[in-house]
Amino acid sequence: MEKLKIDSYDVAKELLDQIKYQTVLHTIFSGQTPGWIYVDNIREPKIALAQFKQRVFLSGNPDANLEYSWHKFFLTEVKNNCEKSNVDFFRLTVNDSRWLDILGKSLENKEPIQMAYHIYQKQSNIPIRNVPTPDGYQLLPVNRSLIQKSFPEKDDLLEEMCSERESVDAFLQNSFGLAAFKDSSLAGWCLSEYNFQDQCEIGIASLPAHRKIGLAKAMTQKFQTQALEIGISNLLWHCAESNQPSCRTALSAGFELMDHHDVLMLFWDRTLGLAVHGNIYFENQDYQEAINWYERALSQKNRQAWMASNAACAASHLNRLDAAFKFLELTINLGFDNFDYIQNSEHMTHMKNDPRWKVLINREK
Repeated sequence: MEKLKIDSYDVAKELLDQIKYQTVLHTIFSGQTPGWIYVDNIREPKIALAQFKQRVFLSGNPDANLEYSWHKFFLTEVKNNCEKSNVDFFRLTVNDSRWLDILGKSLENKEPIQMAYHIYQKQSNIPIRNVPTPDGYQLLPVNRSLIQKSFPEKDDLLEEMCSERESVDAFLQNSFGLAAFKDSSLAGWCLSEYNFQDQCEIGIASLPAHRKIGLAKAMTQKFQTQALEIGISNLLWHCAESNQPSCRTALSAGFELMDHHDVLMLFWDRTLGLAVHGNIYFENQDYQEAINWYERALSQKNRQAWMASNAACAASHLNRLDAAFKFLELTINLGFDNFDYIQNSEHMTHMKNDPRWKVLINREK
């Protein structure tokens, strides 16, 4: 594959245009997003690949170059681009599902993750019924004035602002959005991604303690008002099929499901990849398979406390309390100290009637 110079990008456009509802591709071709584009043959391309940060797109005829070493390409070019962008995984979207089989087999020793994705769309000038902001919350525009302030979880917001932009400054210059606060603490955000002409993608999240109260829907409505004010009327919402709360929020806010496809994800850090496999099984309520993946992750040297916490939640759902308390002890030993989260977790309900629960919580206070 040959890397193109920006003045040659157009030779790949017809191929990459086969992948629909991906605003980032428009911004790469227009020069708004500093990505990379490759083709198999600059004179007569049959295969094209584009990348910005973790977003990778591969389009063309999967039979065009069966002998090509995709394993080497992804472990050199794609990985190097990820490292330059300070991201630890990629998510591959393709024009033909056969690519997923080819890449899945080529990268099999890295244990990639194949998962279903949804894309929802809405015209922001189509009104939705008024959604009140939950009591005690306020929605503030994300601007330079806001990020100059100090507040809990500020780093989470800054990280999200950079997830689809090169920097915080790049976000402030090219994107918009809002953040939700309860008292002085960050509760969630709804941010634009890849603004292009009259459209953008949406990045939305409610932090764990602020879910199931209507906050996401209130943020979505307010975001649509912001979008209309600056001339953006076409909104796209991408999310994993396993993220059912996000899917439900999109539908309830008037978005329509436009596309359903599989993607391939690979984490360069093996431990993290194993744990994310666990997360996907957890979201699908296959708790035993989730535990199997979490245990593999926890056997690695660079294991993290959240992996043990998630394993405890999965074991609790199965009412395997001995295993759940073992994982919870490991969670604490690995440095996890957010006991408000532990005490309020609905996933640990079965553990809370066990005498060991009170002993453990009182011991750590």
